Amino acid sequence: MEHEHINTLANEFQNGDLGSFKKLVDSMSRSLIAVAYRYTRDWDNAQDLCQETWVRVYEKIGQYDPSRPFTTWLYTIHRNGCLTHLRKEASWKKINTDDPGENRFQVTDDDPGPSELLEQKEFGARLRGAMRKLTRKQRLIFAVVDLEQTDQDEAALKLGMKHTTLRTTLHFARKRLAKILRTTEERS
Repeated sequence: MEHEHINTLANEFQNGDLGSFKKLVDSMSRSLIAVAYRYTRDWDNAQDLCQETWVRVYEKIGQYDPSRPFTTWLYTIHRNGCLTHLRKEASWKKINTDDPGENRFQVTDDDPGPSELLEQKEFGARLRGAMRKLTRKQRLIFAVVDLEQTDQDEAALKLGMKHTTLRTTLHFARKRLAKILRTTEERS
């Protein structure tokens, strides 16, 4: 569905048209579920996260700025919901024991050990620091494509930009991040 049409539906919904909200849900939910699935790798969780996003959109539609693309606002809410969900998901996995009244938690074999967690945390801090040196546009595109692992065509649609603009901006963002990270690594 075209961005202009989506924005029109969002504006109508913001002005009280519930039919427009239903059309937004019908047209955008599949994409939201796909994004959530990339985070969770679970279709049930992805569908739940999509529903939670629509609840938040319904509650916060008054905060939407009609001069900006609705999809950007929608995907920001959705991404934040997915990240919150992941933070709640601990590396502890619930397992059932023989006793149906008892549930225990254990770390699975594929969970990282303490040293790997520390390395990931340190790299995450370096990456966040390096990302602060990117332009806002570069940061957004890098986060959507590389961190969220969104397909470039889908990301361009989500962000309301031409595919060639997204690819070019992503190329320069990656190149700049690599240079920044190499420089910080050499200093350590």
